[in-house]
Amino acid sequence: MTNAVSGEVIPVRVVDNHDGTYRVEFEATSVGQYNTSVTFAGQLTPASPYKINVQQPTIDTSKVKVTDLPESQYK
Repeated sequence: MTNAVSGEVIPVRVVDNHDGTYRVEFEATSVGQYNTSVTFAGQLTPASPYKINVQQPTIDTSKVKVTDLPESQYK
């Protein structure tokens, strides 16, 4: 997988779901477009390369719950 703007190569992890499907995991280093090519039996799949748009995450702090944090950690 590569960052479409910077050309940075992003490592991926391919996980066999043991049901005939696979999951690909990666950690984007920045927002923007990433391109990935998928092959089967050494051939590109018809829609490759795929474009993945990574957006800035939004965090709803009202849904964050912290438990078991010693008082000294937040004072």
